[in-house]
Amino acid sequence: MMAFSKWVLSLAAACAVSSGAVQAEQVAVEGVYAARTDGGRGVAEISIKPIRGREGIALENALADQLGSARIYGEQYFRIVPSSFDNEGSDPGHAELRGFANSRVYDASDGEIERTRCVRKIKHEDGEKECVESVTDVYECRRLHVEFRPDVALFSDEGALYQRQDSFLNSERYCADSSYIPSAEAIIEPMISRFARAVRLDLAPEQRFDRIRILESRSGLERGDRRAFKNAIKLTKSDPVGACIAFEDILSRNPYQRSALYNAALCREADGQLELAAEAYGQLMVASDKDRFRNGMARVDSRFLAREQLASLSLPAVALASASPQDASIE
Repeated sequence: MMAFSKWVLSLAAACAVSSGAVQAEQVAVEGVYAARTDGGRGVAEISIKPIRGREGIALENALADQLGSARIYGEQYFRIVPSSFDNEGSDPGHAELRGFANSRVYDASDGEIERTRCVRKIKHEDGEKECVESVTDVYECRRLHVEFRPDVALFSDEGALYQRQDSFLNSERYCADSSYIPSAEAIIEPMISRFARAVRLDLAPEQRFDRIRILESRSGLERGDRRAFKNAIKLTKSDPVGACIAFEDILSRNPYQRSALYNAALCREADGQLELAAEAYGQLMVASDKDRFRNGMARVDSRFLAREQLASLSLPAVALASASPQDASIE
């Protein structure tokens, strides 16, 4: 039977008890997942140079907010320094983010809209009112178009490390029957935020907490193990540690039972036993090509890569996050 790290599972148990029945039939998995590119590997400090273009200042602020708030176990991942910062002789992990953020806003005719209104009503003896005369008003409509084209790149002394460019387009129709006129600023703001968030996910690992549904099928189990499996499912509501121990115990006697293997894989993920989780997902993928098995393996692979990315930095909490469960366990 697999020995779970006390500090991880104790935390999971505490979360489940405090959250109540909402967590039924799920396993809580917390982990650090890899940045989507290796562009930020080894970079500890970023200065954001003035970004050219109409939306440059807004994008600068959004990037500084997203990159500056990237944290792993409470430790700030990037130090964001002023663009005027003199990095000569500074940490070799320094890099500069440069780019431009162009936009185009234009307003065009967009047809008409009809609104019918009653101008005369009559009242019947039963009190009901009937419209006997109406008119149709025709109002001109327009459409506000907003385009946003950002392009940023990360540079170190060794050259370009990363680049991302994108193109966003959105529009909103409005008509003369209303006093409402859309704001180009309100339309473009989510585009800027979306792009800045994408850059953050490209460059820095992400610590994430997910609740993943277990499998409940008891097909292929003997009567005693069917009963034990049902009890293990109930334990996920209040005692995930006990549930995980039970799933591993059932798996020891039924090594090819799909639900037990999958649930054990989730438990191993939750405990940071990534090698054993990968082994279980590999067995499941041989038997079936279901999305949930591929997704499980993808999560594990991402956490393996995140360990490599984290190892390139020397932050204390990051070092803890990148360690194996045995190294990171607290007595």
